[in-house]
Amino acid sequence: MLSRHVILGLFSFLSVQLVQSEPIPAKNISQRSSLLVDFNAARGDDPKILGNLNLEKAKGDKPKSNTPDLYIKLDKDPKGVPALHFHHKAGDRRAEYHALSGKTKSGTTYFISYQFQLEELPDGLLIFQWKEYKANNDRDGGANIPLALEIKKNQLVFSHTFKWKEGRKVQWAQDIQAKKTYKVGIEILAKANGGHAKLWLDGKPVTFDTSKSTTLTGNMFPGESDPKFGIYGGETVVVDSYVYQVQIGTNKADLDQSYFGGK
Repeated sequence: MLSRHVILGLFSFLSVQLVQSEPIPAKNISQRSSLLVDFNAARGDDPKILGNLNLEKAKGDKPKSNTPDLYIKLDKDPKGVPALHFHHKAGDRRAEYHALSGKTKSGTTYFISYQFQLEELPDGLLIFQWKEYKANNDRDGGANIPLALEIKKNQLVFSHTFKWKEGRKVQWAQDIQAKKTYKVGIEILAKANGGHAKLWLDGKPVTFDTSKSTTLTGNMFPGESDPKFGIYGGETVVVDSYVYQVQIGTNKADLDQSYFGGK
């Protein structure tokens, strides 16, 4: 028979092991009041923090709430990690959140952190849009989507529209994998003249293929451009994206610095 001291020792050991294997309680991940948007799935945040729900089946068919085949909801990824699950079946166009609707301002620098995992990599899938709403036409010298993160030939592509008729032009591309988590940091100076963008992938600054530097200059705010997160396009297949964190602020120091090369 085991002695009382041995039994107590085993109990203490098991207790320590259990404590060490427990995830960090979500309540310990506090929101940052200085941010414009601060969403964290591990905290169980309401997805409405991200803004307005945008769902679209066939073009023009826009449900006002989730359906069984088209939705954005708090869930867990295939590994059991809490995430915001974006889903559309083949043939559907859009499952996005439109952040800061009508609130972005010319001359302001916006910093964005965005952590995601894609289960599929269909060509033409946009996972981030810096979308224009006022000067979305050639007459006003605008651009439909001044900046975007999209999938092309199994690469994550950062594109920019310089002029309306030119469409989006690839500024940088890198191979990525399905079922792998990535962290993206973005800086946008929202100006029509002299605007700029910077990009970080997994904490490392990106050098743009076009400018040969870490800064991309151009028209980043034709009239009113807002950020959108989720899945747009990729209609040929079922698409699932898992989003873990989104932050938007006007002071980079207020965001999670791991997205921008810090700790």
